Amino acid sequence: MKTKSAIIVLLSAIYISACGGVTPIPLTETPTPKVATTTNTPYFTNTPTVTPVRWETPTPETIPGYPTPQVPEELDPFGSDVPFEQKGITSNELYIGKHVLRKWCKPFDFMEYCAITISSLKEKQVDISDLPSYLAQETGTDLIGTGYPDIVIVSEIGNAAGEQVVRVFEAGDTLKEILVAGGRRDWKFKDLNNDKSFEFIGDARVWSKFSDCQILNFPYVYEYVPNTGYAIKTYKYKEVLFPNIQFWLGEIDSYKKENPGKEIPLCRVYGVVGAYLVSGETEKAWSILDENYSAEKVAEYKAGILADLEGFIP
Repeated sequence: MKTKSAIIVLLSAIYISACGGVTPIPLTETPTPKVATTTNTPYFTNTPTVTPVRWETPTPETIPGYPTPQVPEELDPFGSDVPFEQKGITSNELYIGKHVLRKWCKPFDFMEYCAITISSLKEKQVDISDLPSYLAQETGTDLIGTGYPDIVIVSEIGNAAGEQVVRVFEAGDTLKEILVAGGRRDWKFKDLNNDKSFEFIGDARVWSKFSDCQILNFPYVYEYVPNTGYAIKTYKYKEVLFPNIQFWLGEIDSYKKENPGKEIPLCRVYGVVGAYLVSGETEKAWSILDENYSAEKVAEYKAGILADLEGFIP
């Protein structure tokens, strides 16, 4: 009888594997993983409208073949004497496709800081140990239309500006990192071109290295490129920069009206020049500089602005 049961279980496992399913495959008699039917209310506005699909089991330790998630490697020496403790996510363990997510936390100054680990079959465990890190509400959603759920992890940089790093992993047969982007907290995923693949809209905060203007804030857009991952494509979605361009053009006009004959400060010009460059309107950007400054200053400002915005200009 035992032999017959074992054969049935083995044949079932082979059939599921052949069908390409992404649900973890129990090799012993375990509770059947259930797809979650409810999710928490998203913290961010404009989050995807598709319903996240999560694979959960109340007894993950009974599923053999999966690696035991390890305590994440400590990246920050501050507080390294405080041990990590495993914390619950939705249940004590959370499955996204074939991957096991766990949250590990430690107390700091009356607060709790957490790291996230992703354990996968035959793969090195992924540690997101930038404290604090947490799972975004988009986790479990197929953001890019590949048929696999994605994992979205957010790490706080820890400064007063509220900057974060957002990482997205495609949880297919193997774990694949498809996005790493930084910026302020007002980021979102939104399908801007109605192709059922969600663009990532971030809010950049750039500190000038050559001028007194110090900070330039502007939105930027990443688009998913098949077989490659997300790539910056702000120039394809120029509408996200229209408000910035209109605001800074107004600043230039008002200064000239109030100060006829005076050279306009670079900080009144930098905003619109930067917005034009990020949106791919290079000629318009340089024409603003040419209209307001000498050739010597134009050359200096061009070099400085290009260095400041490296990585955002197409």
